[in-house]
Amino acid sequence: MIPLLHDWRQWPLDRWHEVAEAAKAHIRASTHDKAGHIASSLGVAELTVALHGLLKTPEDLLLWDVGHQAYVHKVLTGRAEAFTSNRQPGGPSGFPRRSESPYDAWGVGHSSTALSAAVGFARADVALGRSRHRVAVVGDGAMTGGMVFEALNDGGGWGADVLLVINDNGMAIEENVGALHRGGPDAYRGLVESLGWTWVDGRVDGHDLPAVVGALERALALRGPRVLHVRTRRPSVASLGLEESAPGPEHFQTHFAAALASLAASDPRIHALTAAMAPGCSLDTVREQFPDRVHDVGIAEPHCLTAAAAMAAAGLRPVVNLYSTFSQRALDQWIHDVALQKLPVILCLDRAGMVGEDGATHHGVFDLAMFRAVPHTAIWAPRDGQALREALEEALAYGGPSIIRYPKGKAPRYPEPLQRRGGMDWMQSGTGTAHFALGSALNQALAAATPSESVVDLRRAKPIDPNSLHYFARNHHTWHVWEDAQAINGVGQALGTWLLENGYNHIALRRHGYRDQFVDHAPRESQIESAKRN
Repeated sequence: MIPLLHDWRQWPLDRWHEVAEAAKAHIRASTHDKAGHIASSLGVAELTVALHGLLKTPEDLLLWDVGHQAYVHKVLTGRAEAFTSNRQPGGPSGFPRRSESPYDAWGVGHSSTALSAAVGFARADVALGRSRHRVAVVGDGAMTGGMVFEALNDGGGWGADVLLVINDNGMAIEENVGALHRGGPDAYRGLVESLGWTWVDGRVDGHDLPAVVGALERALALRGPRVLHVRTRRPSVASLGLEESAPGPEHFQTHFAAALASLAASDPRIHALTAAMAPGCSLDTVREQFPDRVHDVGIAEPHCLTAAAAMAAAGLRPVVNLYSTFSQRALDQWIHDVALQKLPVILCLDRAGMVGEDGATHHGVFDLAMFRAVPHTAIWAPRDGQALREALEEALAYGGPSIIRYPKGKAPRYPEPLQRRGGMDWMQSGTGTAHFALGSALNQALAAATPSESVVDLRRAKPIDPNSLHYFARNHHTWHVWEDAQAINGVGQALGTWLLENGYNHIALRRHGYRDQFVDHAPRESQIESAKRN
């Protein structure tokens, strides 16, 4: 039983550990999904209790960076009973979200934003004459993100009344990387003090509840920009009796890693880069074979792409792997540093399309709309493992800015195409109605088409062969376009524009991308069904 927040805040400090233990036990009993998120949250149980015990939340603002740390926070703030449906339809999100609870002061999902938000709240509170505490809890993994430096620089410059709590457990998904991590508390202290922040305490044991409470009391009594450094230990997944779901041999990311390793064996120019996501995209298996040619730059997607562009300018052939949703953070770098300079960077976008229970913050549905507009950029969407290898080979041969997008999960198996023409694979040949599919949306096209209709795997979102389009326009009166992405600015819209510009006004076009909406957490297949345009 989780005691009510307004009750246990009145308890003597020597009983607060009971709340932390009850919250941990409740989480362990309620959910087994996302073992890494469970472990991260259990590692901050005492810190979470101390923060809620001392702050007057939700009036005081408590912001959690990334959200992997926030399960105990959710359980303590009225969502214990609902936590058995965590990340399920109708249940709590896996991340803080403002619409879910007044205690979720800021919605998160992508890393390194909480301190900027806290500085923004502080600026607004000055303008509105509002007095309250503003606390941002940022993990050391998120501290590798450039936005944290930007917020430190801005907040320290004007004296933002914000407390930054650095939750240092030495981990991102893997062990953390970078100079701050290597330097420890002294490095963090040197950085923040140089930017005008007061260093309140360092090396506080985050599992010693009285010590955490004492350090927080000292920090909250001060004003202005200040930092508390807390050392915590994230329990191993194995020690919790849990397992992280591992990709199988037929998963897209496994095919990607195998193809990249094979190509790298014969081309020493190939180097791979990741923004703290090596296991998530299976670059860890490539790193085992080529430890000096796989580079983890930390949670720093913009830096990752610009560094890759410079590596390409120097003669290497960098392959960057990001989750599609995280590539949004580096669009400017793709435009200015890669595409404008026509550099041979290959950007592989894992988790393209709907991603399931991670929900709206993690869907990879915007990449086509963003990157199709960028000149010189070729975009592949492989339908299966073999097509993914072919896309990598073609991107290397193209020698310019290249993007390969593919979904989460198992790669399907398809019959051999009837022919390849204009870069497209003809899966079914017919007349009257043509179904154009991109990547994993080929499943939907094949299911919808009759045996007398044409089904074509476009293979590329850009460029699309105009001669092939002319052929289909002359022989088919209805076109369906299937894509695992937003319909706005997607491939369907591109083909519609092409039809109008080329005078094919008689052709009926049906676009089956996703509607203009954010999609909540649910199983992936139900998300696809509920979000697509019919």
